Amino acid sequence: MKIILCLCIFPGILLAANFSDNFDEYSPSDDLGDSIYWLRLDPGGNLVAADDSGNMIVEAIWNTYNYMAYACLGSLVWSDGEISTDIRFNGTETVFGLLARVNPLTGECYIGGIYPVYPPIGATVIVYVNTTGDFTILANDYFYPLNENTWYNMSFEVTGSNPVNLKVSIDGTANSEVQDSTYDLNTGMAGLGGSYEGAAPTFHLDNFSVLDYASDLASTTFGGIKALFR
Repeated sequence: MKIILCLCIFPGILLAANFSDNFDEYSPSDDLGDSIYWLRLDPGGNLVAADDSGNMIVEAIWNTYNYMAYACLGSLVWSDGEISTDIRFNGTETVFGLLARVNPLTGECYIGGIYPVYPPIGATVIVYVNTTGDFTILANDYFYPLNENTWYNMSFEVTGSNPVNLKVSIDGTANSEVQDSTYDLNTGMAGLGGSYEGAAPTFHLDNFSVLDYASDLASTTFGGIKALFR
């Protein structure tokens, strides 16, 4: 994941760590990775804009892949903060995650995820991902109810160092919490990711945001800027 190259190419848009994107300024079929605020990581599925009854959202298009990942260039590099998004799914054997403290050189990161076990039974998970892409589960808790075709707000809060405090919340209520002193990632980027086994699921996303607790700068938003779209 050579994210550092994109940081060098677009230094002017990465001044503020706070970031939000409600996708309203995208057009249907625009790929998230074609905007100046997002980077599609490695070969994988795509996140594309879609019209949902007049509201623009983002939809997972898996193509021939069973995984996808995007880095958020709009939030730059931060330590303490919270990532959040609205999410709606249809299908099982799948997991969607918010990526935090992504190291642009090694690929290490924390992921706060949500997945359906057997709807309406779901679960949240917090994992550490190493340099080879293998992961270690740090926390895993049931969540109920997790219904298909229903919008939920998921947030992933990451603060501190040695230990790092990690918390996944659904609709404002904490569901998985853990402290990590073993891997102790200190700073990094935010992102989105997902994978599945079996039949391809559907994920829809809306209202993505990154709040940097240390930032006193105005938030960066997509606004009316549209660049590098297909």
